[in-house]
Amino acid sequence: MIISCALSRSMARLANEMHAITRLDFGDDRSGGLSIISEVQHIKSSFNQLKQGIYAMTKYIPKPVVAAILEQSLSASHLLGMQPSYLVVMFIDLKGFTTISEMLPKDKTVMLLNEWLAAFTQCIHANHGTVDKYIGDCIMALFGAPEPLEHPEHWACKTALEFRAVLDGLNLSLHERDPTLPQISVRVGVHAGNLLIGNIGCPERVNFTVCGSTANAAARLEQLGKTYGVSPLVSGELYRVVRDAFLCVWVDTVVLRGYTMQKTQVYHLVATREAATPEQNEVAGTFHAVRSAIKRLQWDKAQALLDCVDVAAPHFAPYRATVSALATHVASREAPLIPAGIACNPLILRVMTRSLRLQIH
Repeated sequence: MIISCALSRSMARLANEMHAITRLDFGDDRSGGLSIISEVQHIKSSFNQLKQGIYAMTKYIPKPVVAAILEQSLSASHLLGMQPSYLVVMFIDLKGFTTISEMLPKDKTVMLLNEWLAAFTQCIHANHGTVDKYIGDCIMALFGAPEPLEHPEHWACKTALEFRAVLDGLNLSLHERDPTLPQISVRVGVHAGNLLIGNIGCPERVNFTVCGSTANAAARLEQLGKTYGVSPLVSGELYRVVRDAFLCVWVDTVVLRGYTMQKTQVYHLVATREAATPEQNEVAGTFHAVRSAIKRLQWDKAQALLDCVDVAAPHFAPYRATVSALATHVASREAPLIPAGIACNPLILRVMTRSLRLQIH
């Protein structure tokens, strides 16, 4: 009778802990201490190893995906498949990481990279985002997947703005720890749209991710930060959703690398409307007026507006590259927006110039 009661209690505690694991609750050990029954103790030891394995899995795969696997008891072959979905994709890249890795010892390089990834990942998770993957010194994040999220565009913009404070705190912490470490900065690209989300691969290896031009566009926007010298950069699709809540500065209209004729409006995410300064509003208003003048073929007006921009002023200084690019468009009187690699064909060039001329929506 005593052995039976001990066995019953041990198995009940173990069953409760197994049920908790299905909810990804890795709290305190509920199965009690060592059991006097060797078979029960063996089961507990094996279960603890399984528990540690599932916990480790949540560090490699988003928790909602792990929870779905446990809940639905899906095999690898049944996991494969993708579904169309609307969400926001964000790419964050560490500026000049190649140079940093060359100048620092390996241990300091790894430490700096891990500190940066940890700080930004925490900020993403705090704003209901999901880290899809780390790509070297780059983070790919999703808002609106794998769990549904209301207003994912706003959460993404809020996250991108909070990165500034996170970065300032991280640089201060790193400097206090080791004054020889360089100050780091990032570029951010954000785009919203429809794409495929789910599991891709083969029965032997499955990867949860997204596929589609929305993800590619977000990556290209991040890279455009090199050209225009400002960040975060967001697409016109995202801007149209958040413009009442966030102040954005129109930067340019471009054909992103890898695309043929699809134009993308590029905006610099500056601040929330409530937090925007008069100087920031002045910048946004100036470039909006330039864009309107170009759209209406009012070249002289556009040129006059650009001539009034003082790039030496602190609030206009970050937009030197933008002013230069727009001045080139205005001077050409066409702004054809021809993607690289097309201009070598005169026939295609004439057709695209005619179709793309000043179609700035």
